[in-house]
Amino acid sequence: MAKVRLPGTHRAVGPDTTWSRLRPHLSRYGITRIADVTRLDNIGIPVVLAVRPASETLAVSQGKGSSKILAKLSAVMESIELWHAERPPLEPFAAPAGNLGLPYALTDLNLRTMGTWADKFLLSWVWTRPVLGGDPVPAPWDLVQLSYSGSHFTRPKVFHTSSTGLASGNTFTEACLHGLYEAIERDVLAGRGHDGDDSRLLIDPTTIRDEHLISLLDRLDRAGVDVQIVCHPNRFGVPTFTVLIWSPLFPVICAGSGTHMDANVALSRAVTEAAQSRLTEISSTRDDIPSGFELSRDAAAAPGFRPHGEGIDFADAVRGQGGDFNDMEWELKTVVGRVTDAVGLEPLVADLSTQPDLFSVVRVVCPGLAYTEGRTLT
Repeated sequence: MAKVRLPGTHRAVGPDTTWSRLRPHLSRYGITRIADVTRLDNIGIPVVLAVRPASETLAVSQGKGSSKILAKLSAVMESIELWHAERPPLEPFAAPAGNLGLPYALTDLNLRTMGTWADKFLLSWVWTRPVLGGDPVPAPWDLVQLSYSGSHFTRPKVFHTSSTGLASGNTFTEACLHGLYEAIERDVLAGRGHDGDDSRLLIDPTTIRDEHLISLLDRLDRAGVDVQIVCHPNRFGVPTFTVLIWSPLFPVICAGSGTHMDANVALSRAVTEAAQSRLTEISSTRDDIPSGFELSRDAAAAPGFRPHGEGIDFADAVRGQGGDFNDMEWELKTVVGRVTDAVGLEPLVADLSTQPDLFSVVRVVCPGLAYTEGRTLT
């Protein structure tokens, strides 16, 4: 399927088409309000929130993008993803892992303990399948479902759980790609697969040539915001970035990250997520912001990182990574192959879609990939 290339993102169809599909169904998924919070900050990168009061995870989801409609879609789709994760249309079954003939070990997942008893413990499972197709494979229910209500408070916590790999898209392929990119990003930032050496590359922002990225950085500069851009070379060969921002107007370091085979898209995601993170703190609307939050830095203090004008050329940092794909199926096949080659295990997917003729929601589970705890819903 040929993709639609938009500033900072690639999609199967244009945003107006996606919105026309979603808008009539917002109430079905419990979304009662959509709010543009961009102007609560002085940067101007669009940030929108979607409110779902009856949520079992987050009542408020944030979205970002190069335009208001892309930010609105980002917020709404994140909220819809969580709705599906709270009530997956799947039937769990109970069994010890040792009885299932799994193609992976429990230690390939994010276990809270590495005790030898884990394979004998009675766990809940659901059927998934390899992302590119194949025979059904059991995956732990707790790595597919996500809810902070009901039995969440009574059942044993065997796995570290998060929203990692929960994704949506206009098509099943697009949703799987988004879930895989997130799983790769979390693994890279967790530092698994490295020998302890710091391979991070500081990027000189003045060497960036993509017009959309230049416009984002210009907005930050005009707002008096210092920025640090870091590239993370990784075993998957998929461009991954983190961006830190800080300004005297809001003297807190805020971060964003992004991963995509197109390095410009990966960095755009990181920049816009940093702006979104800052507005999340400013608006204080998200459920998982710690109470008693205080500005930890004085407005006259330095941000604590190296800002503009230092680092290496952007093109040099991403050389040999990523790739250019006009076809989403081929892009998905390539990314799955890189993950499988790196860890020796195939990524799995659970299809959570309730209206697959309109959009897809999936949960990608990647044995062999890690993520760190912290804010588990981003």
